[in-house]
Amino acid sequence: MEFNYRSFPNRIYFGKGKRKLLPELLKNYSKVLVLATGRLEAEVKSLQDALGSNRVVHFSKIIQHVPKTLVSEVREFRAKHQPQVVVAIGGGSAIGLAKALALDEYLPQIAIPSTYSGSEQTNIFGISTEAGKTTGRNDQVLPGVVIYDSELTVGMHKLLAATSAMNAMAHLMEAIYSPTANPVTRSIALQGMEVIKKGMENLAQSDSLTEESNENLLLGAYLAGKCLCEVEMSLHHKACHTLGGSFGLDHASVHTVMQSYVMDFQWDFLSEEMKNDFKTVFQSENPALELRRLAGNCWAKTDLQSLGFGEENIPEAVELMLAKPYANVRPLTQENLSELLRKAVLGELG
Repeated sequence: MEFNYRSFPNRIYFGKGKRKLLPELLKNYSKVLVLATGRLEAEVKSLQDALGSNRVVHFSKIIQHVPKTLVSEVREFRAKHQPQVVVAIGGGSAIGLAKALALDEYLPQIAIPSTYSGSEQTNIFGISTEAGKTTGRNDQVLPGVVIYDSELTVGMHKLLAATSAMNAMAHLMEAIYSPTANPVTRSIALQGMEVIKKGMENLAQSDSLTEESNENLLLGAYLAGKCLCEVEMSLHHKACHTLGGSFGLDHASVHTVMQSYVMDFQWDFLSEEMKNDFKTVFQSENPALELRRLAGNCWAKTDLQSLGFGEENIPEAVELMLAKPYANVRPLTQENLSELLRKAVLGELG
């Protein structure tokens, strides 16, 4: 056996009510910048009450896919207020904005996800322009502290919980066949898929996000984020960043739609060991169908047409997906990617 593996340094606090540790973690900073939407105003107010309103400044303008114009705006805000640390509370968009800020000039980061994002565990950043979304890796943007507080996620609408969890599932799926896969990350990925599957099934049966399903999905999201950071992603993520960044599709929804079609697309090129991993986790001879069943049973859309992406958009999307080469278990061509997207548009699987 031979492999390379790199772990990444950060501190994790996982559990109900763990965000109450925040004032203690911030006690040595005289000025704190909080990035969070207005929906989370109560969390910001609680921190201001604990530390003093003069020590906590709040930037509430959070936009999906982290537009470059917004990055410029928050950099001006930082220059004005001179914070010593940034706290991002929210989904991948808030956490992504904090990363963009740290990319320009390092700031210690504390991330508190309120969805099953996974971004909080990675050194990956993404910034969007009219030309599309640019992503990259830089250890400077990795949050040093992550707080997973199940009280923040248990109130999610059931559909958001479903699509957010399927987004996390996609990180785990691609970690199995990643070009830089290793036994350590593979083990983490398998555990993550199992707990997310369990959480999704509980969500569907309960018709709401119970405490049990929430904790399973939150744990799965944490493990998914680790995988996303530790190994390279492939076709699924390239496709979703293209569809989201260039066509304005909702990030979690496009991940939810695409993963069953990408699984089907990759299937014949996976090793028997990988196929058996997926069959075991999903308890199915056809894991792609099981992925779509999980999503559909939790009220999520399962085709691109439902998200507003049509067959007429396929040529442009394929061109963007092929513009920069990347490793993938199956060779990529204009023809087979066009067929993949056609199936995803129409909901044809198999």
